[in-house]
Amino acid sequence: MKVDNDKISSFMQFMEDLQYIKQNLEGCVHYDFFNEKKNVNVFYSYTIWEDIKYLRKYKKLELYKEEMLNLKKFCIEEPKAWTIENVFNAYDHEE
Repeated sequence: MKVDNDKISSFMQFMEDLQYIKQNLEGCVHYDFFNEKKNVNVFYSYTIWEDIKYLRKYKKLELYKEEMLNLKKFCIEEPKAWTIENVFNAYDHEE
């Protein structure tokens, strides 16, 4: 996510608050937040779900809708998300 330089502090607080909420959601195995070393306004979040059904359930929550709206307010480019699979521990999942 590419964040407006003037909003980095409030963005980081938002993400920190979100971390505690997401880590306590059913099926959330891991949540992490990263910052690029060379681009101080570029961030990545990384969530591991126990199963795809928990990701689907999360995307139906009001929390997810609010998160997306807030991210758009902080970012200078449209936030992007991917669903990926670990190729070394792959098992059949349907999206």
